Amino acid sequence: MSMLTFKEPANPVFAQEKGLQLSYLCSISSGSLPLPADYCGLAEMLFIMKGSGTCTIHNTPHYVCRGDIVLINKGCLRSFSPQGGTSPTLASSLGLKHLQMANLPEGHFLPEGTSPIIKAGSSYPLMTQLLQQMKKISDGLPSPLHQEACNHLAQAFLLLILERYCRCSPEGSREPPDSAYTLGQHIKAYLDSHYLEDLSLPQIADSLRISPYYMSHIFKECTGCSPMQYITQLRIAEAQNLLLSTQLSVTDIAMQCGYNNSNYFQSVFSKLVGIPPGKYRNTWK
Repeated sequence: MSMLTFKEPANPVFAQEKGLQLSYLCSISSGSLPLPADYCGLAEMLFIMKGSGTCTIHNTPHYVCRGDIVLINKGCLRSFSPQGGTSPTLASSLGLKHLQMANLPEGHFLPEGTSPIIKAGSSYPLMTQLLQQMKKISDGLPSPLHQEACNHLAQAFLLLILERYCRCSPEGSREPPDSAYTLGQHIKAYLDSHYLEDLSLPQIADSLRISPYYMSHIFKECTGCSPMQYITQLRIAEAQNLLLSTQLSVTDIAMQCGYNNSNYFQSVFSKLVGIPPGKYRNTWK
């Protein structure tokens, strides 16, 4: 994990009281720790730049892929498990201090009940460039000047996200839907509802009245992973929730998450999360 940390400037150049401050910026890859520890007291933004994974917020799993931004309110219990395999995951996480949006509690991005996932869409290249500039400035400017510069770039990054939210909200002017993307979301919705069942690729395709090959192609194009990989992600995310919220044994959790073989479940869990189920429970409890 590559991580830059920032401090509040002692003598800021711009006169403002408790303006938005970037506290950390880190890069997350498939082989790194899920999210930096000890920062749940900050508002955080997770930007998926490549691949996919599962972001769990307050025991609710959210599958995310390239171009997704996750907005995590201050104080939320959160974790991110990058998708492994042939398509490596690359993400950036930003921690923000003194976030105060209009008509919202301190440290909150959006109103309660709003989905925390926002699509970067056409803003993806500019968002990527802003992150690159933050890293360059932190190396090229002396402290505390680089801290203030990065604070303003982080604010610009957040404004781009909120602009995307306004465009895609019911009140905004939605971009024309893409037919392949719509079908991919339809497949995703089906898997979200049935992932704990005994599923096979032909059975899923038959239920959706499309060919298995076409379904797999569209879904992977939209999400970066196959339908069966996505099911595994959902099952492991559910297992993570049960490990933290219940006293069930690992074997019982495996059964509830669709795995009849506890050893196989532990192997899959370790591969995706990076640590065995028992150690995961002890680490986060």
